[in-house]
Amino acid sequence: MSRCLMVLALLFSCASYALQMPNAERVESIKKQQWIGLSIVSPTTLWVSGANGTIARTIDGGETWNYSQPASDQLQFRDIEGIDDRQAYALSIGNEGQSRVYYTRDGGDSWRMLYRAENHTFLNCLAMSPSGEAWIYGDSIDDHWSMVRSADGKNWLAVKSAVAEPPQANEGGFASSGSCLRYANDTWIIGTGNADVARVLVKSAFGIRYQTIETPMQAGPAAGITSVWPYSEQHFLIAGGHLSVEKSQGARLWEYQSGDFTALPEPPMAGGLYSLAVAEHDATEWLLTSNPQGAAAYNRKTQQWHTLADDNIWTIQCHAKRNCWMVGKDGYLAKLTWR
Repeated sequence: MSRCLMVLALLFSCASYALQMPNAERVESIKKQQWIGLSIVSPTTLWVSGANGTIARTIDGGETWNYSQPASDQLQFRDIEGIDDRQAYALSIGNEGQSRVYYTRDGGDSWRMLYRAENHTFLNCLAMSPSGEAWIYGDSIDDHWSMVRSADGKNWLAVKSAVAEPPQANEGGFASSGSCLRYANDTWIIGTGNADVARVLVKSAFGIRYQTIETPMQAGPAAGITSVWPYSEQHFLIAGGHLSVEKSQGARLWEYQSGDFTALPEPPMAGGLYSLAVAEHDATEWLLTSNPQGAAAYNRKTQQWHTLADDNIWTIQCHAKRNCWMVGKDGYLAKLTWR
């Protein structure tokens, strides 16, 4: 190939790559209310949960929705884990017995309460593994961790000795996106906040107790880790900061690998980050994050951020790192496309 042809081929390749940028494609079909929990089961099936005790399900990629209320419209369903187009687990949050787990096996036509926390318990996030094992992470109480576990999705029990070290004073979590607790790549991982040091709790799929890792994330009241993503026990991402835009400072997105933390370039939105997800397109990994100031995508190859939206977006989730959606206030719902 001549030198000129090689240059032209390279320019064409670069131009083609440049066209493949993520884009948030707004979907207007869903009810106009605040949505927070999000679970993507397949390219066509999504479960969404939020305020007013409401849960929504679509099986046609967002064209039509079925709505249900497992209980009182005063509940806030901050997290949801869809199993398929018929089964899902939903977590409501709050004190005075409002932290509960509900289950449906008929697409939301009926719901059954599987667990109700004690009055002084505030649960934050729910995650499940493909085997059916589930964990819930809540705010610590009286020098004890507040966690709930189920081995099979049927029986749910409070657990106080699941972590190798005791909690710090006021150590808890954030129910801002349902992603302060995650299971992926045979790893359970939890991000903590509201204490003197923001920590990660991590264990393998077959581990007995969570081990603690101190992080450089901004900590203290209303600050810490809001979202986590595990590649393995020794390699993970954390997002967070301070929930107040005015008080947020320092790096808000960190990568941990083999004992060291590295700050990643800062996203273009101000304030603490609410959610974190990982997507792949054209052999390139993208990090997705959001908060009430908007959403953005980070290209790992170019190390550049690309703004996706400036709406109030609480949660980004992906299925198989390809099928990604975002939800937030005022009925915000968008699908990530590539152009």
